Amino acid sequence: MTVWAASARSLIAIVGGSGILFLLAYLTYGRFLSNKVFGLDNGKKTPAVEINDENDFVSAKKGMLLGQHFSAIAVAGPVNGPILAGLMFGWVPALIWIIIGSIFV
Repeated sequence: MTVWAASARSLIAIVGGSGILFLLAYLTYGRFLSNKVFGLDNGKKTPAVEINDENDFVSAKKGMLLGQHFSAIAVAGPVNGPILAGLMFGWVPALIWIIIGSIFV
């Protein structure tokens, strides 16, 4: 077995394991949050739809909301934390930090 084959298998195991963790968290913890904590209801209208006055309450396009979401969360803490953990303790704690942080934050 070559070094590349071993590296590829390790990468596949890490990505696959992370993907399984994310899927399980989405199906279990995500359902718990939406039903028990936030009480989300698909039939309920948002203020932008309910009180649409074309001034303060206006529905935004999905692309605009996605861009705003990423600009709002792209602050120093979530980015620098795993980088510093990786520098100080290695890549495994940084990977754990990213996975756990992505699930619970």
